[in-house]
Amino acid sequence: MIFGVPAALWALAAIPVLVALYLLRVRRRERVVSSVLLWTRSAPSWTAFRPSRRIERSLLLLLQIVAAAGLALALAQPSLLGWAAGGGDVVLVLDASMSMRARDVAPTRFERARAEARDVLARLAPGQHAALVLAASHPVVLVPPTDDRGLLRAALAAAEPWDVAGDVRDAVTLAAQLAPGQHRRILVWTDAARAPVPVLPGVTARVLGSASDNTGIVAFRVLRGAQGASALLRVTNFGGRPVAAPLRVTRDGTPVYTTTLALHPGETRTAVFPVSGAGILRAQLDVRDALPDDKAAETPLDSAALPSVLLVGPDDPPLERLLRVAPVAHAAATRETDPGAWRGYDVVILDRVQTGAVPPGRYLAIGTVPPNLPANPSGVIAAPNFATWDRQDPILRFVDFNGVQVRQALRLAPDSGRVLAAGPSPLLWAYDAGGVRAIVLAFALSDSDLPRHVAFPVLLANALGWLGGDAAALRAGQTFEVPAAGAGDAVLLRPDGQRVRVRARDGVFSLALPRAGIYRLETPDGERPFSVALGSERAGIIAPGGAGRAESNAAVTRSASRLAMWPWFVLLVASAALGEWALATRRQGGDA
Repeated sequence: MIFGVPAALWALAAIPVLVALYLLRVRRRERVVSSVLLWTRSAPSWTAFRPSRRIERSLLLLLQIVAAAGLALALAQPSLLGWAAGGGDVVLVLDASMSMRARDVAPTRFERARAEARDVLARLAPGQHAALVLAASHPVVLVPPTDDRGLLRAALAAAEPWDVAGDVRDAVTLAAQLAPGQHRRILVWTDAARAPVPVLPGVTARVLGSASDNTGIVAFRVLRGAQGASALLRVTNFGGRPVAAPLRVTRDGTPVYTTTLALHPGETRTAVFPVSGAGILRAQLDVRDALPDDKAAETPLDSAALPSVLLVGPDDPPLERLLRVAPVAHAAATRETDPGAWRGYDVVILDRVQTGAVPPGRYLAIGTVPPNLPANPSGVIAAPNFATWDRQDPILRFVDFNGVQVRQALRLAPDSGRVLAAGPSPLLWAYDAGGVRAIVLAFALSDSDLPRHVAFPVLLANALGWLGGDAAALRAGQTFEVPAAGAGDAVLLRPDGQRVRVRARDGVFSLALPRAGIYRLETPDGERPFSVALGSERAGIIAPGGAGRAESNAAVTRSASRLAMWPWFVLLVASAALGEWALATRRQGGDA
């Protein structure tokens, strides 16, 4: 049941007023007595005015309450919304944006969508196929077309909104591919806060929500520089009214920073303040609106743990000397090329050694290419020069290859990844997929004068930082791949407290990150925390409809069947009022 005028439900407050009047009314009944002499000197009876007496059973009072409640419900214009599933395949699309957690629709927009989708499943004909698609940061097929009602209901019950701006357009496009038939139906539940629902044959949109005001934290992270650490926090007012937003930041419960941000409609304010020590920073925004989920944010204050490094290969004095002073937790050397001996190290440097396929992990390959990396070496190129390099890439930050001489290098032809520096062929290449994060330097250090240039220590520090800092910029909606390091399973503790057991596949833990906050991966080797930011800074837009609201509402009006309930409540009010009048006039002041 939905209400056209929800504010009219405030009229239900008249019911306590009726009860109070019932308790306070004077109860006087006529009696025939022989004389009034005994009452002339007695005090007036105040029992009829005592409000604390017990409520007696009264049919008149019950009818009055029914009439008042029915009138309030009739004014709210209730109606039942039904979806005609038809006889073809049905695809249910639920918007999984963070804005669907808004509570202007009780209990939330997403819960209302789930309830109505559950009602559609109950209306399906025997043997009729249905599918379920979640419109998150990318479309997710929860259930392909099936007639298994139990599977559909279970997937619908487990679905949840993500901390992202959902892509409803791509989800509808995917739904059309799942049910290509001419008589298919695609039913969409969304608030259409960021984009209108695409108009396609057979698509019906149900736009949920009415609130538009929301102020939330859109970014929170710790920045480190030469002058120390500072926290950066951004707050955006997505609504149409000015807001004064009290902000409080604590570290493990101890106040660190407090202020009040004055935000105009659509304005974003950034607060930067110094921080120190270790622990968890928590920011709390004291603003009340329809979306409470973006009023708090957490980020770890601890600096990223330094990686442990294993050097595999023959003696290489320049590299070994540099590793002694490089930003690493521990460095060791070995000639063992068996990957089983590399376990326990965060980064493995393969220096001029031939190995088999490397397992998931972090690698710096110098003068060699593992066979399972798509770099495709084909021979040697003589005297290549550094013609260009990507100065914007974090691996090459402050690196200058001018004047570096190379006698010979491997000729690489990468299929994927990204080329960081190149001459006649790629000389520095980075790859990150399938649980393997690798940097390949196409030449041996002994075949160049790179160790004598300032670029060498800078390049090594940047490379080790990129290889070891794999959780630096994670966002909700992504999948985070972590090398299992020989472990078979682990437990992922999510920001909402939910514990999810994950199993390694092909030597990698693949972690889904639907919510922003601090995650903790518990493995046999210990606990590993990492922070995840909002999937999009636009996820806090909750105003329903946006530019396509009229179009979507028109689709609802055309395709969704509404059964108005208010006439039945009017009939109930009339019946109750008529019954109360008949009973009161018949009894002439008596009570039931």
